Amino acid sequence: MKKVVKVSIGNLAFSVEEEGFLLIKGYLDELQDHYESNENGTEIIEGIEERMAELFVERSGSNTVVTTSVVKDVITVLGRPEAIFEEQSDGRSTGTGSYRRVQKRLYRNNDNKVIGGVCSGLAAYTSLDVTLVRVLFVILFIGFSVFGLFHVGGGSFMVLAYIIMWIIIPEARTVEQRCAMYGESVDLSDIQRTVRREAKKAGRKIRNEGSDVLGGIARVFTKVVAIALVIFSITGILALSFALLGVELFKDVTPVTLINYVEMGISNTLYLKIAFLAMIFLPLIGMLYGGIQLLFEFRSPRVRPGLVILLLWVASIISFSFMAAKASRPYWNDAWHGEELVLNTASDTIFIKFEHTNKMPKERVMLDGGYSNFGLLWMGGKETNEEMVIFPRVKIVKQSNQERSEVRSRTWSHAYTYSEALAKSQTNMPQYTVEDSLITIKPSVYTKDKKWDGTDQRMSIYIPKDKKVVVLEPIYHNFQSEKRMEWFKSSRWNNERVFERW
Repeated sequence: MKKVVKVSIGNLAFSVEEEGFLLIKGYLDELQDHYESNENGTEIIEGIEERMAELFVERSGSNTVVTTSVVKDVITVLGRPEAIFEEQSDGRSTGTGSYRRVQKRLYRNNDNKVIGGVCSGLAAYTSLDVTLVRVLFVILFIGFSVFGLFHVGGGSFMVLAYIIMWIIIPEARTVEQRCAMYGESVDLSDIQRTVRREAKKAGRKIRNEGSDVLGGIARVFTKVVAIALVIFSITGILALSFALLGVELFKDVTPVTLINYVEMGISNTLYLKIAFLAMIFLPLIGMLYGGIQLLFEFRSPRVRPGLVILLLWVASIISFSFMAAKASRPYWNDAWHGEELVLNTASDTIFIKFEHTNKMPKERVMLDGGYSNFGLLWMGGKETNEEMVIFPRVKIVKQSNQERSEVRSRTWSHAYTYSEALAKSQTNMPQYTVEDSLITIKPSVYTKDKKWDGTDQRMSIYIPKDKKVVVLEPIYHNFQSEKRMEWFKSSRWNNERVFERW
């Protein structure tokens, strides 16, 4: 039976074969001689002992005897100090060896986990602070849950994504895997680098702690600014997400999708939408990142996220400006055309009917009825082919009994050239009929295939001041009061009364 020696390595107790113990003792003495003149020599040796203890536990377990073969294997993995890359004060390397870079691998980090170690593993792989990754996950979860961003099932999308990553990303079980997770090697070189990096950070911290009162005030001010940036950016992201993606102006129509019903100088508006959203959201994302970085004081990764966000923002501004200029091409010139029709009726009341094949919906209607103006438009859902129904805006003009009663219709149109705009206005005059005292007005109907092209139709009805005007359909209005139906309301009404403002 081989003789066994009890020894403590890295604050852990091991039973080691005598021959293996002598190898460990000789190896540690060699390290002591090599690093005794080093400024951080004691810390480096302690780090090496901790790494050695991790390797012993991994290869032999915590309650078994560490054999000589295991000791030789661990010493081979750690390497000899004279063969490890040494960095001198002038930045050049000496020695026969060189620092061995290890390719990063994505693992789940169970040493710093809350649930499954996915966020901490992603943080290690991307060189981001784990707090930032977790905050981003929570923000995305809230965004998907509250606003149904991108219409992919709400917050359950983020939960499903986390579960999938939990399943497919392996756990870092061995020392080599835990080092590879950070792109580090197992040998002495990374232990040296880590100790020196931590020593520099500790030195900076001591210098900061020794600064004067003004430095403390500056740090408090920095924290306040960081908190303000985080609150402002999160509020802005949520508010803009709700305003642009969560509010239905009309049924199934949000501000971003409303552009699908407008004629543009470009056939595909997807990139225009992406550039617009990036232009307004990237500054807020940059503020959020900067605020979190200042608040938690985490070290910036090699790839500067702030610089990347800035470059993407500039690119989005340039892209949006270029595409917006091209998209607005059909609206560079405008022209108008007008017609008049005499009203010959002895009735003391003029009746107006807004007529369309589909009934006006019960909600999300733009209705504006004033003392002398009336406007009406709505957009139907999928059951009506998602049509946009726009009636000419009607204006009532009271005049003396000696002046002629008439209907004046006008159309303003936009196009690339003036001649195109004039031709468009002449062929898109308001459609209406007059039968005695009844004026029936037809709407312009637009869809995703037949888009709104910048045409604005208006009608002015000139009548004696003692005559009355009444809208019969689809809503009663006598121009003696104001009626409002706003875009964002879901009001319901009967044929006699809508939300009134006297």
